Amino acid sequence: MSEPVLYPVEDGPGAGRHVDVVVRVLVGLKRSTVLVERQGEPASLYETREHGRETDGLGEAVEAAVREGLENLR
Repeated sequence: MSEPVLYPVEDGPGAGRHVDVVVRVLVGLKRSTVLVERQGEPASLYETREHGRETDGLGEAVEAAVREGLENLR
């Protein structure tokens, strides 16, 4: 059984390749653990942070993970 196509793309040959980036915030009682990872790769960001600081620098970590994933597709 194949997965349904949720977002069809018409970008020509090779359009089926993609970069999956997952952001997880594990919220604990005293602090949170923040992870940014690409599927099958070690986490590019794995930090314990105080509550209220979970999103600090998160955009840059996601951008870096996407850039690295794209480089690996070339």
